[in-house]
Amino acid sequence: MKEISFNEFVEQLREALYQRVDKDTKIDVHETTKNNGITYHGLIIMKKGCNIFPNIRLEGFYASFKERISTLGEIADEIMDIFESECGKNNLELNFFTDFQRAKEQIMFKIINYEGNRKRLENLPHIKFLDLALTFYYSVEQEEIPGVKASIQIEKSHLELWGIDEGALYDLAMKNTVKKMPASCRTIFDIILNILEEDGITPGKKAIDDFKEKSGEVPMYVLTNPKNYFGAAVLYYPGVLKNIGRAFESDLIVLPSSIHEVILLPAKKWTDYDSLNEMIEDINKNHVAKEEVLSNHFYYYDLERDELRTPD
Repeated sequence: MKEISFNEFVEQLREALYQRVDKDTKIDVHETTKNNGITYHGLIIMKKGCNIFPNIRLEGFYASFKERISTLGEIADEIMDIFESECGKNNLELNFFTDFQRAKEQIMFKIINYEGNRKRLENLPHIKFLDLALTFYYSVEQEEIPGVKASIQIEKSHLELWGIDEGALYDLAMKNTVKKMPASCRTIFDIILNILEEDGITPGKKAIDDFKEKSGEVPMYVLTNPKNYFGAAVLYYPGVLKNIGRAFESDLIVLPSSIHEVILLPAKKWTDYDSLNEMIEDINKNHVAKEEVLSNHFYYYDLERDELRTPD
């Protein structure tokens, strides 16, 4: 059997889907750019009477088809199941986002890489921060779209819709994010222990003592928010790094593990700076989703100057 290209797969899938919908339904395939320039092809089925159109990524379905895990017909049936499930929520009121008086309480900010998103940032209100960028999003609540944990990226066109400027957007985002997503700083030890407990595993006292001793040699702390969602934004919160630095009585090394969290090391406990960037690049390449990568180098927080900077 001759292997078909992705574009051929998309066209054949569209034909299969059109055979499963009525004549008033439109099927659109488009390319979407996400964080760090990552693109994917999304399929939307638009049916009269539905106001929810799930954006279905096609790359995974194509891989499944190429590996002969699923047939084209099975993929079309699965996509129709997704669509019909979402279309069943067609009484959703969308003014939770379009009505600024309702939307303003859920406006937040996150931090992404600046260079990796330079093109995308042309359409986004943003603030440059070192070699990073603050961008803004609407945090979707479960009662707005049941069963969904999501966010809506705020674009410049949304400011026109709401009748506000970037200054007002920033002020709202700062107030909401700090209040609703407070900083959380925990040791690696505490996090691993919590994961084990959630899995029903209780380490013995000796194992706990040994781990505490080893982790105390070079203490590592995870800085994020309680939801571990866009938690790297905590770096921008007023006073957070200063308070942690005072507690450690040390400058801080900041490892950007992802857009969701960073790792802190007391600088006085670390001497091998040269290996840090190599370690970060390796982790980003092999263990972090490309669209969740924050940066490929560490940052240094100077306690005396109360200043976060890129390495010299």
